[in-house]
Amino acid sequence: MSRFLESCKCIEAPMCLHKEGFFYLLNETVREFHPNLKNVHCPKEVLKKEKAESLHVSIDKSNHRLRMYGSLEELSENITIYKNFPGNSQYFGLSGEPYQTNPIIYKSLKNDEKYIVKPDLFVIFQNMITLLPGGNLMEIILRVVPFLKRRHASVQKTTEFVKFDEKRIEEIYKKMDEKFNKIVLPEEEQYLSATLLDYFLAAPPDVMIANYRAACVLSILETIIDDNPDMFLPRGRDSEEPVTLRVFEDGDQQFLMKSEISDALKAKLTLNKRLDTISLEEVLKNFDTKNIEFIRYPILRAKHRATPIPISTQETPNEFCILAIDSFFEFFKELTLGSKYFQKANINVHDVFTVLSNVFELDCSTLYFLRCDEERFSSFISSSRNDSAKNIRNAKSDGFTLQNLKNELAHLGLTTTFPEIQDYAETVYVEVDKRKKEKVLRTCDLFDAVEHCQLNCVLERLPELKRFVHNQKGCHRVYGLKCEDCAAETRETQENQKLSILEKELADLKIAHQKILEENQQKSLEIQELQQKNLRLSVKNETNEVKMKQLTDKLANSKLSIDEGNYSTACTSQLKIQCLICEKSIESEKDQIIRCPLCKRRFHSKCAIDWLKEHQQCPACNGDLPKF
Repeated sequence: MSRFLESCKCIEAPMCLHKEGFFYLLNETVREFHPNLKNVHCPKEVLKKEKAESLHVSIDKSNHRLRMYGSLEELSENITIYKNFPGNSQYFGLSGEPYQTNPIIYKSLKNDEKYIVKPDLFVIFQNMITLLPGGNLMEIILRVVPFLKRRHASVQKTTEFVKFDEKRIEEIYKKMDEKFNKIVLPEEEQYLSATLLDYFLAAPPDVMIANYRAACVLSILETIIDDNPDMFLPRGRDSEEPVTLRVFEDGDQQFLMKSEISDALKAKLTLNKRLDTISLEEVLKNFDTKNIEFIRYPILRAKHRATPIPISTQETPNEFCILAIDSFFEFFKELTLGSKYFQKANINVHDVFTVLSNVFELDCSTLYFLRCDEERFSSFISSSRNDSAKNIRNAKSDGFTLQNLKNELAHLGLTTTFPEIQDYAETVYVEVDKRKKEKVLRTCDLFDAVEHCQLNCVLERLPELKRFVHNQKGCHRVYGLKCEDCAAETRETQENQKLSILEKELADLKIAHQKILEENQQKSLEIQELQQKNLRLSVKNETNEVKMKQLTDKLANSKLSIDEGNYSTACTSQLKIQCLICEKSIESEKDQIIRCPLCKRRFHSKCAIDWLKEHQQCPACNGDLPKF
């Protein structure tokens, strides 16, 4: 992996909660850290306008206000997951700050080829600067960052990817390093420059040198960007590179954003205010995707919040969204653990349904996104704050039991609002125990258990919400939830799987049967050929037997007059040789003959040639005759 994918940590203060960290926390927790925001409906919108350095808070001084987030390491890890997305500086109001994200490598759906979103290339530029020789690199970065983010904005208007070519990235750094080395001042010139600057300008020499080197770096970056427009500029209309589209992956779900398909494929789709999705299967079936490169884009979630996803539509570029189901769960976390709404006396659970029905399209059967908007629920949550509500107590050092959980639900007053809440305690307790990070259940696990017990109660009381959670594929995220629709789908899935197995077995049997039929057919053909060959041999044998009998009879009937010891000259002179083929005598002086090399029998040449047209053996001894 490239060395430029790890961002520098030199500007982070250890053990401090930075600005982006506050966006991960509940609104009520943020108010506790910043009392001046106590009466503000949406504190995080105010935080965006605050300077980052004014929001660093030591975690050691949190006064146990972060108990629900686990250990310091867990909180830090979750914040890192949450804040690491392209364009986060805009989302968190950190436009003047150096990049704090790590570039993310994505893979092509087709062949796992590496891709990177174009805005992350500017983060790589920043990482390259930290590896350049010489000092004052942080000073240079602070001066270069505004330029990087300005150029960054030009490619953030569209969500585009480019192939991540490590060799090409290294070549860019090599070019930057070579040019940068040429501008480093020798020691004598540094001394002279420092003296002259101090004398004439009365300004710190290091600052002036940093300014000069930063200006040189800017010039180098401008040249690199101009030399590589395919990487650092928006895709041109005449570009031969394929259009890149994100395929969002959440568990076994693969889907695309309709608005992105509409822009990329010039497709006429019905677009609503919500960000609708369409399954990958449907896209491949209904659209021409020859010049499309699908990029796998996993939905990322920290424990308490989903990572925002940058979006750019024709109407409103440079926005962020999360799945509707993530927004739903974040709302309930604010409601149950933040404002402690259900710990109030005489509340009406249906008021929650009224609020949600105004925000979510509860009858939507497909996944969809919602734009990140902290003000969406802020008014209701702010008005539902229960300052007099009891806090969740700490778990013991050896953990907590099921009975401890039931006691805590009663202690918090939740049995008043939900008399049935303790009925869900056991299944929730089992699920929390499965997911615990340490050997024993801790206070953060107790927070989870209390939250999910309340969530089970609300969903069982409001079937419309339960159906919404099911349609948005969120049932498995509610500890202990018994969803009849999921159970029915599971049974149907199991039956379909069994049917698929049977169909596959049947198909395999058909293939095997067809193979056997083909083998039998081949064997039948071979048998027929053998039978025909055998018939031809039988006919030939019969013919040969007839000829042999004829020859035998002729030999038996032939008479030679031979006296014992004396040969009759007259008889010998009259003895003539017969051709066995034409059965006529051979005139030795007149006829041309052929002799069998084995039995020495002689035949008329013409007869032998005609014989060899249909036979290969001698008619007398069945030996091979020479061919003429």
